[in-house]
Amino acid sequence: MYEMAFYKDEIGQPLSSLIAAIELINVLRPIIAISTFITFAALALHNYPICKEKLFENDDAYLDMFVQEVRRFYPFAPLLGARVKNNFIWNNCNFEEGTLVLLDVYGINHDPTLWDKPNDFHPERFKQWKGNLFDFIPQGGGAPETGHRCPGEGITIEVIKASVQFLVHHITYQVPKQNLHIPMDRMPTFPESGFIIENVKGETSIT
Repeated sequence: MYEMAFYKDEIGQPLSSLIAAIELINVLRPIIAISTFITFAALALHNYPICKEKLFENDDAYLDMFVQEVRRFYPFAPLLGARVKNNFIWNNCNFEEGTLVLLDVYGINHDPTLWDKPNDFHPERFKQWKGNLFDFIPQGGGAPETGHRCPGEGITIEVIKASVQFLVHHITYQVPKQNLHIPMDRMPTFPESGFIIENVKGETSIT
């Protein structure tokens, strides 16, 4: 915030209040989004302890598969919506100006024609995954340059990886009884109780 408030361009002029506000939102929005994915990653470690055991082995390939499966399995955004700006036809379907169109993000990421046993949490499914940008859309579809995929997806993945490593290797904690139901009518969705941990202790002996 300090940098945005006191930034000067090449001629010594500060940012306009509009541009400063836009830049601040561009920082806050991904932080909130990533924190949601991190919560789902912690929930996955709790729900699937065998995955946590595998992550103890410091296998970078498995860590990558685990993070991808968290993003596929849990519904950060069950759907995305937009209104048609101009009339067009796509796949013999008429889209009229003003029509609300919904993209079923959760449905595509759990489509049994695209994913084997889609309702099972199985990180190893990404071992042979070829990276189709339209089959796997936790942060939008297509390429970031030409489609509606989030350009911060790569950073998101790396931050989740670092957070999972921290949870697995650098602290111990207990998960008390709580309401971990995920409502599908909330945008973005989130466990009812968040994800509460207690008796957190640092594992200083782990390097």
